[in-house]
Amino acid sequence: MIRVIYYLLIFLSPLIIYLFWIFLSKGKIIELKIFWSLLIGLFLMAITLFSTAIFNNVSTEKKYIHPEVINGKLKEGHFIE
Repeated sequence: MIRVIYYLLIFLSPLIIYLFWIFLSKGKIIELKIFWSLLIGLFLMAITLFSTAIFNNVSTEKKYIHPEVINGKLKEGHFIE
């Protein structure tokens, strides 16, 4: 659950900072249109996701073995041939 909250904070932090900036400027900056900021942010996120998928070094031929808890110890996930 903490991991989900962490990723949500990372994802939403630029928007939170921008809204805080507008709040501190008492709305004088609102003419910049939040729409364009969101559009640019979504575009950058899409580029990041696609570049991660393209440049990932893991072969699609490998099989992923998910993490397991065995006798109270965590066995990390890994790829096998």
